[in-house]
Amino acid sequence: MKYLPPFEIVKGFMRLTTVRGEPRVNASYDDIQRMIRVLLAGIEVNEAWYLRTYEDVAQGIRDGLIVSAKQHFVDHGYFEGRRPFPMTVDERWYLATNADVAEQVRHGTFDSGQGHFDSSGYKEGRLPSAL
Repeated sequence: MKYLPPFEIVKGFMRLTTVRGEPRVNASYDDIQRMIRVLLAGIEVNEAWYLRTYEDVAQGIRDGLIVSAKQHFVDHGYFEGRRPFPMTVDERWYLATNADVAEQVRHGTFDSGQGHFDSSGYKEGRLPSAL
């Protein structure tokens, strides 16, 4: 990540109210997407990897329909569950933390925790390693 917008900018996408003394946030779906795009603008996208991994995006760039991998990720890719760069799985941690995946690896459904993460783990919200 190269840039993280200040909270005051992010907060501008929401309407803040108070209910029974508790702060509450209200935002439209479009406002939430705009807020996320502002946050995503600071993410570094590995352009070469992204285009190798997502051939449809590479084709879109060749056809002049998409400006860049970065722009695709910010506008669409994140919301489609695509990753901006390769994420390396800590195999020992991932399998110990995700017993269901360890079982699938033992039965040959996936060749590794990395294989699971790349095909579905990321989209399921699983972490590749301890943070």
